[in-house]
Amino acid sequence: MKKTITTLIGITALLAMASVTQAKLAGKNVVLVHGFRSTDLRDHPTTSQLKSLANQYWSAYWGSRAESIIYWGSDGRISGTIKDQVKAQFKALESAGTCANGCVIVTHSTGDLVTRYALKKLGQWGISTSRFKVLAVLDFAGAGGGTEIADTAVGVSEGSGWVNSAMKSAVNLFMGFTPTAGQMGVLYDLQPANARNLATGSNSYPRLRFAGTGWQYAGVTKPFISGADDSVVPLHSACGAASAGAYDSCSRSIQPNGVITSVSKAPSSLWYNHYAVLMGEKTNHGAAINTTSGNEYATVSNNFSRNGITVDFATKTERKWWSWGKKVRWVKNGSSKSMSANVYDTLNN
Repeated sequence: MKKTITTLIGITALLAMASVTQAKLAGKNVVLVHGFRSTDLRDHPTTSQLKSLANQYWSAYWGSRAESIIYWGSDGRISGTIKDQVKAQFKALESAGTCANGCVIVTHSTGDLVTRYALKKLGQWGISTSRFKVLAVLDFAGAGGGTEIADTAVGVSEGSGWVNSAMKSAVNLFMGFTPTAGQMGVLYDLQPANARNLATGSNSYPRLRFAGTGWQYAGVTKPFISGADDSVVPLHSACGAASAGAYDSCSRSIQPNGVITSVSKAPSSLWYNHYAVLMGEKTNHGAAINTTSGNEYATVSNNFSRNGITVDFATKTERKWWSWGKKVRWVKNGSSKSMSANVYDTLNN
């Protein structure tokens, strides 16, 4: 019996160690910052509800790989209640020493913009960057440059004269309900003209970008978004482009489907310290952080390191029957895993 108990204790300890190991990336703690939730505008969740919703948001893949999950309410503004919510949690992480040895922040959608604002304010918030040390930020479907669907949603809520039935249908499908004027929360910040003037300037933290151009919401939102998009966020935002535009790719030398060719509609530059890493032609907004597999991923920036985070995707380059003789570059065996799994498995070395 004593031997059995000892064995069980040993197994439990090993499982605990495995769990701790899993909740890291490249040996560093992971902090998650979720994106926009339309239902917050209608339901106005309490703090305990926000915590639960944040856990649900990341449950498909990243939740089990993180040390901390930041919560915030989409019914607020980034410089208002969202700031207060995130500030309190960042200060708690600093106090606990969670990021004293370096953290990797993983964001999705609006979490990109929320994080950019927060990291700009660390000094003002009295947070020591030696106790709260951010090594890099991984932005999936990042909305740091805003999205035109926010313009459309705000217009629908205000009943602007130019709103038509197609716009109303797209917004209703995107949000799940008809929005109310004056109660659009963070969607005001997501309007491109506002997003691109919020906490901009030189960025001290490497921002690694993972973008898609897949279909969601039956594609009804796409006509209202500038250029190629993942059905919520345009490439000008997801790529981290220095200026808004109707772009077809994050790069001027490769398409989202991996075809290596000249692309005229692509950003001439990205924001400082931003790196477009992967594009998934068939990856939609939600699939960027869930377990959807079966899609291919084109590499843009590869084989580089920043602050101990090494980006070194194994790739294959070959001609396809459909590529008109042009070479196609994809992540090797990338379709066997989701976008997030490809990123985690590659960077976790």
